[in-house]
Amino acid sequence: IKFENLFPLETKKFPLLGNIACGEPIFADQKFELYVEAGANIRADFCLRAKGDSMIGARIYDGDIVFVRKQDIVENGEIAAVIVNNDSEATLKRFYYYTEKSMVILKAENPAYEDLIFTNDELNNFHILGKAIAFQSDVK
Repeated sequence: IKFENLFPLETKKFPLLGNIACGEPIFADQKFELYVEAGANIRADFCLRAKGDSMIGARIYDGDIVFVRKQDIVENGEIAAVIVNNDSEATLKRFYYYTEKSMVILKAENPAYEDLIFTNDELNNFHILGKAIAFQSDVK
């Protein structure tokens, strides 16, 4: 049987580096775990497994795989993988930078979580791993 609406899916393997918090920041586990195979059209460098429920408003749930493109800077409102607390913890949040106030706010997509706010010298206590560009979720 031939179906005209089915097309072969080109895939590639993305390294799964570990877990990233979608809630309270968790220890940054950079250990290589395995590969995740996904569509070759995803322009990512690696992926992380989401833990927690702070990004459910962006449809990212506990256990989802988040694909990240490595970059040091993201635009306001984009979702970023961020290392906080002197390179010890990783979190996934919506990123906002306010130049006039020298302030960064990392916002959850769940009102149960408070913003993470960095000002002045605290701006040295985090760095951006990259921009979240896609996610993969299991059907529940």
